[in-house]
Amino acid sequence: MRWLALVVLVGCGPQPGTPAAWTPPPAAPPPDVAPAIDLRTAGVVVDRTNDFVFTGGRVEIEMRRDGNRIIEVAYNHYAAPVVMAWQLADLVNLDPTDNTGIAVLPAAPKPNAAGAGVVLTTLSVIDPTQAYHRMFQLHVRFGDPQARPAEYAYRLPYAAGKTFAVLQGFHGAFSHRGSNEFAVDFDCPVATRVHAARPGIVVASNAAAQGAGTTPDYLEYARTNFVLVLHDDGTIGEYMHLAPSGIEVSPGDHVARGQEIALSGNTGFSSTPHLHFQVMTAADDGIAAQSFPIRFAVAPHRVEEPVQGRAYPGWE
Repeated sequence: MRWLALVVLVGCGPQPGTPAAWTPPPAAPPPDVAPAIDLRTAGVVVDRTNDFVFTGGRVEIEMRRDGNRIIEVAYNHYAAPVVMAWQLADLVNLDPTDNTGIAVLPAAPKPNAAGAGVVLTTLSVIDPTQAYHRMFQLHVRFGDPQARPAEYAYRLPYAAGKTFAVLQGFHGAFSHRGSNEFAVDFDCPVATRVHAARPGIVVASNAAAQGAGTTPDYLEYARTNFVLVLHDDGTIGEYMHLAPSGIEVSPGDHVARGQEIALSGNTGFSSTPHLHFQVMTAADDGIAAQSFPIRFAVAPHRVEEPVQGRAYPGWE
C-alpha cells in the first residue's frame, strides 16, 4: 500500500517546493501515553482533512491552533480499530515535539461516525507573524494489532455445488508473503457468488476499482474491490479482487456464515480472475498486516488447512 500525503498550507507567503522523501517510522509503537490535552477545549480547528476513504469510513486529520501551539489530532471513522503510521515533513516555521509516530485509532461507534480523537503531537509556531506549513504523511492498516484468532473452522467462501481449486495457498511464491502470508486464492471465474466464511460485521468495502495488474501501484487498497468483515475475536476476514459494483452488503451489516456478500472478479494486484480470502489484522507498525493460518470445513466432520492445487467442492 502506498503512503498518502496530506498538504496543509496555513497563512500566506511563499511555500516550499518538492516534499521531503518519506522515512518509515520506528517499528515499535510509541508509549500509550498521549499528551495531556483536553480536546473539548483545545484551540481552534484551522484545518481538517480526510484520507484513507472507503465505504464505511475514513481517517480524519485535524489541525488545531491554541495560541502559538499547533495540535495534530487523528480520528477513525471506521467501526473497527486502525493503526496509522505518520510523519510530518516540509516543516516551515514550526517546531514539533515529535515528527513521526504510530497511533492505534479506536473504532467509531458505527460506520462513518467518529471514534475518540488521538493527539499525535504538538508543534510550536516559531514566528507568530509568519505563515507556517507542514506536510502530513500517513499509512493506515485495518484492525486491532492485539487481536488473535480463536479456533474456528471456516466455511468455503462459495456456494454448495461449486468446486474450485486453490490457485495459491499459504506462503505462495507469487504474492503470499509478509502481509498476505496465509491468504488463500480460489480459482473462481469472474462473477462467482462469494459467501461469508464466518459470521461478523461488515466494517468497510470498495466497489469502485476497475482493472488489474501486477505493478506495485495495484497493491493499494483503492485499486481493488473488497469486503472486510470483523469477527467476534477482533480479526478481520478480507475478501479481495471482487467485481466492480459487485458488493452486496453494507458497512454495519451483520453477516451470517454462508450469506452471499459479493461477486468475485479480477481487480487490483492480480494476474487472473480469483477470490482472495485471508484472516488478518494490522501489525504494530501500521505498515504491514498480520496474516493468520486458517482451516476450512472441507466436508462434513473434516477440517483442514487448504492445499495449493487441490480442488474443494462447496457443500454447506
